[in-house]
Amino acid sequence: MEQYEDIKSELQQELHDLQQNVEQHSIFNKEVWQRAVKRYSKQLYRKNLFSAIFLVIVITASNLILQWPWWLLLPVDIFLAWIVLDSLISTNGLRKADVQSREGLLSLRESMRKSSSYSKRKQIIIRIIALILLVVMFIYLYLYERDFFASTLIGCIAASLAGPWFAKRTKKQYNDLGEEIDELLKE
Repeated sequence: MEQYEDIKSELQQELHDLQQNVEQHSIFNKEVWQRAVKRYSKQLYRKNLFSAIFLVIVITASNLILQWPWWLLLPVDIFLAWIVLDSLISTNGLRKADVQSREGLLSLRESMRKSSSYSKRKQIIIRIIALILLVVMFIYLYLYERDFFASTLIGCIAASLAGPWFAKRTKKQYNDLGEEIDELLKE
């Protein structure tokens, strides 16, 4: 009987040690996961910030280099500035992600949903405005500056081919981060 008690206490001690080991492992994985989500959200924010800065530099450089009339440059600049500001505002929640609390994770997930997709109506409005501006720009180039017409047309075709690829890749990154946040929320 004494042997039975010794074996029982030994098994209970081993079970207790295993439970502590599993608990420590689970906490460690959660902390690693939280750090990964925080790092990934900051990376997406920085990527968006750098692309916005690049676009502002392109706008400024094109205004200085190209001597087009103000009535053509102003609407294009306003349109691009609107896209940049909208992008920066929508991804602001990714800058300082709170991954420690449930509320912070829910806020981060909501911020990601806003920044990763436009509504169908907003997409249509953006495409219509962009198309109108492109048509006006190409008419002006064709009528007054034909030497820029071909290079601008080639640039627009290249951008229309590369743009969807970049958009799809960025959307996948946002979806991956969303899945990681969902996994953290399950725990």
